[in-house]
Amino acid sequence: MKQSWIFKRVSLNLHRPDGGIDLRPWRPATAVPEPGQPDIARRQFLRVGVSAAGGVGLASVGGSLGLSWLFGGTANAGAVVTGGMLPAANAIAASETILRARRELIMFHGQSNAVGTGGRPALTLQQIYANVTFNGGVRPGTDASAMTGLAPLVEYDGGHGTGGEVGTNACADGLVDYTAALTGVPAASQYSRYAAFTSGEGGRPIGYFASFLDDDKLDGYQGWNNSRLRLTSMLRLMREEGQRDGSNIAWLATTWQQGEADSTGRSETRATYKSKLIALERAHWQKLCQVNLPEQSWRPLWLIGQVCSHNSYGAMSLAFCNPFIALAQRDASLASAYLRMVNPQYLFDYADEAAVDQPMLHLTNESHRWQGRYFARALYQLILDRSAGIALRNPALDVVAAVRVSARTINLTFNVPSGVLTLDTRWVAPTRNYGLDVRDADNRIVPASPTDNNLIASVRVVSRDTLQITLKTDLPSSASKISLGWGDPAEPASIAGRNGGPRTNIRDSAGDTDVYVASNGTTRPMHNYALVADVALGWVRRVQPTGEWHFNGNARSDVVDRSGSGRAALTLIGRPSFTASGTQSANGTQGFQTDIDETASMTFAAVFCSPYGVGPGSNAGRAISTFQGFSPRMAGLALQHSYTLGASDAELTSFRLALTGSEKAVTTGPGQSTDTRYKPRFAIVSVDAVAGTVRFLCPAYEDQPREQGYPGLPARPLNGKVLINAWKDGGDAAGQGAVLTRYAAVWNRALSFDEMLAEYDYARGLFGSV
Repeated sequence: MKQSWIFKRVSLNLHRPDGGIDLRPWRPATAVPEPGQPDIARRQFLRVGVSAAGGVGLASVGGSLGLSWLFGGTANAGAVVTGGMLPAANAIAASETILRARRELIMFHGQSNAVGTGGRPALTLQQIYANVTFNGGVRPGTDASAMTGLAPLVEYDGGHGTGGEVGTNACADGLVDYTAALTGVPAASQYSRYAAFTSGEGGRPIGYFASFLDDDKLDGYQGWNNSRLRLTSMLRLMREEGQRDGSNIAWLATTWQQGEADSTGRSETRATYKSKLIALERAHWQKLCQVNLPEQSWRPLWLIGQVCSHNSYGAMSLAFCNPFIALAQRDASLASAYLRMVNPQYLFDYADEAAVDQPMLHLTNESHRWQGRYFARALYQLILDRSAGIALRNPALDVVAAVRVSARTINLTFNVPSGVLTLDTRWVAPTRNYGLDVRDADNRIVPASPTDNNLIASVRVVSRDTLQITLKTDLPSSASKISLGWGDPAEPASIAGRNGGPRTNIRDSAGDTDVYVASNGTTRPMHNYALVADVALGWVRRVQPTGEWHFNGNARSDVVDRSGSGRAALTLIGRPSFTASGTQSANGTQGFQTDIDETASMTFAAVFCSPYGVGPGSNAGRAISTFQGFSPRMAGLALQHSYTLGASDAELTSFRLALTGSEKAVTTGPGQSTDTRYKPRFAIVSVDAVAGTVRFLCPAYEDQPREQGYPGLPARPLNGKVLINAWKDGGDAAGQGAVLTRYAAVWNRALSFDEMLAEYDYARGLFGSV
């Protein structure tokens, strides 16, 4: 019997208003993992759910509370490192597996945002857990008297500098709460406790914090020496505590918030900042951790809050709509096994310091606190990875690839930490093209025309991890890259943050089940927003077939193999049957047998048509197929046209697939005019026995790709060699279907929709509109 064709579609329309066809890679929807059942944590600002207080900042999903879909289990490095985003060389050595300690250090570092500038008044004034800082507070400066003992970890308005809330408490206490919620171990029973302070200094470029280049020289510039004093003082106090308690210590992580001082372009370039940031992390490991904590075999984590205030220096600044320091931070993370981006800081509110003639550079007190919570979540994720001895995931939402799939269509693929891509203008204010622009190699925006500087017509989500950009005109040859979050040159300068600075409206849906509760009691979703980034434009790569053939097809005596591929041989077999009745045709058929055997996972592609009308019965002309004998129900896999001359809209481009002895799958769908049967059409069908699905694409026939699941695919009958009908006129007494094939290709594996579309683009290059 024929199995009903219940298919799922990706909601896309191939046909443009001008009659052309868009190309795009499709990806099957990825199911969101089911949440688990975490314990209820105690800390208020991490406790309130979306609907009511009492969660752990977790919204209800399917009747349960949880973040296990976000954190449950270790990261799959292969899944996270999509599209070559993180080099394979970034694997972590087995000797660097994190070994937890009783007291672990989290050191905040950088410039003004790392010391809480703009964060007054401080918000977190009460210790909840057994986390500690210096007796002189989280900002001891270089005051020796402020570093003589340990004290409860709270925020305050005193200490070195003018800062207030830093986010150290939100980070350390947040890590306790995430651990309690996701492991079921209450705070009082957790093995690790944390010490935290900030070693940053306001208004300083990255070079100020650097050590000397020689590995055997432990000194450095002023910021390095000051930071080393604070670090060694904290390690000494932690070690003394451990000696009293008989416990061990470790340096867990450094958080980095810096770059404003370098964004004017007077001190660093994108390349030099990247190299200095990588070198700084390495120096912290070699010259600080290994020297002062020799018992620690693993490298501390290094987390980055991406600087996003590059427009704040004004329209005349070199950094205006040119975030080269933010890009350098991302570059360094992609090139390093140890640096990881956490979030772009444009999602926060910035302090308005115009009254003191200060550009908008500093986070508000609430934003500093919220940044600490983002650091806590990333720490929990990365601890999972390093505790398992695997490469670190990328905890940030980041663009992976920009693929030109047609002259006016570009697809952007993202590393999506959780949930699905979303275009959202509610929290982060709307900005031009949701933060996207097309740029040339010199970073200039590519215009649509001399009077229109915006080439992008629309942006939409087309799958869990993919955005699609539609252009107003064909992509010009000058286009080189897609930028994200560089800023709208038409917006006022000197503004930063979610309401007016450089930003995007692109996020995932992590905040659907993880919320931050502000000091005023309002909830804020912990979504991951897209990093400020750029990505080079590329094409979808064509997958080389196992065999590929091109045919003249002008006359029965003029059938030639023009592939030149040499990948598979063809044997002329005269008159094979690829007809509905299964009987051998008496007409002038030119068919070929290849030397390719059918396999459980397999893909067929062809450009073919039915040039002659026969009938009046239902007729099928198969371009490419496998068969075993002449039983129609055992006709393997076939691409075919079928039609009935007695019906005006009976033309169908389809495939058929033998499943079991009497069961088959055949495409069904809206018929087209029978008069269209002579027009060459491209069709491709891919059987994925591993996934248990069949994928079918024929853009000239229907607007949507199809994908259908069949549990019996791995065990389906295989039917011998692949056969090709190059020509069949269908003019015999039995009224058999006619077919003319111009091109055929075979793969002994399944193709994704991306790869199937790349083949379609290849066929269009050969034959035009098909």
